[in-house]
Amino acid sequence: MAGIATASDFACELVGYEGSFGANPYDDPNVVLGAPTTFIKASSTKTFACSMVYSAWNVSPDGKKLIVTLDTDAEIIVGFDHKVSDDPHNPFGIDIIVFGNAVFRADTAEYLAPDTDMSECKIASPAGVLDERVVVSVAQDPNGPWYTFADGPWGDDIYPTNAFAWDSQTADWSDELDRLRPVDPSLGLSDFAGLTVAQAIELYDGSAGGTGFDLKWLAPGDFQSLAVDPEAGRRWIQYIRVTSDELGEVDAFADVACCGDYKRKPPAGDVNNDCRVDMADFAVMAGNWLECTWKCE
Repeated sequence: MAGIATASDFACELVGYEGSFGANPYDDPNVVLGAPTTFIKASSTKTFACSMVYSAWNVSPDGKKLIVTLDTDAEIIVGFDHKVSDDPHNPFGIDIIVFGNAVFRADTAEYLAPDTDMSECKIASPAGVLDERVVVSVAQDPNGPWYTFADGPWGDDIYPTNAFAWDSQTADWSDELDRLRPVDPSLGLSDFAGLTVAQAIELYDGSAGGTGFDLKWLAPGDFQSLAVDPEAGRRWIQYIRVTSDELGEVDAFADVACCGDYKRKPPAGDVNNDCRVDMADFAVMAGNWLECTWKCE
């Protein structure tokens, strides 16, 4: 059975699924459509922000299921309402983000209360992530052929979801972070070791986390097999399939946003298509004007 969600930068079509899923409330593949988790209802009286040290689980404050658990025989196929391009303008070249419910190990076993000060709470050193190996494949057609990120990264992996920035002055969560911006993929676990959560959030540089995937990370032959969009001049995908070698969780899928993508047009005056209006554009225009003047004479 398939479902349709509101079209957006997130996966909006549940193309199909099969196999076994987790127990309630982790049994509904439809929950992977739309945006990733922001708040979690932990009990009848407690609500927590989804963070890199408190991952998505249970249900939302209004009682909706948040994540699905894939058993080893399960798969889910989702689609976007547009082509997702291999776009060099994307931050770090990342094209899609997969959100799971991975979490950094904190340096304490204490339960995180709603008033936990993230300027005091630290990530363990050496750093570790409670993660699962969710295997990600992509396609241009819902029936394939499918191309798999066989050597990773994995969809429930490093860079746990962190929905909000931390305000150290008020010791509280503040602005919502960008769910369409990836974390710098050059950051490793050692970069987070021993940091306070507030410091680790700063390393995310405005991103809400999630595992990023660059289509160029596919095997070279697989990448070359992707057809080129004649309008954009770039290879693309529109469908994502996830499976798991163990009990892995999935929350959401996002198309990385950047200037010049499917709904964010370059600014007026961007002559050289680098999504900036600067002296380089003026140089192109000046060169074209001089060339035309010379030829016209």
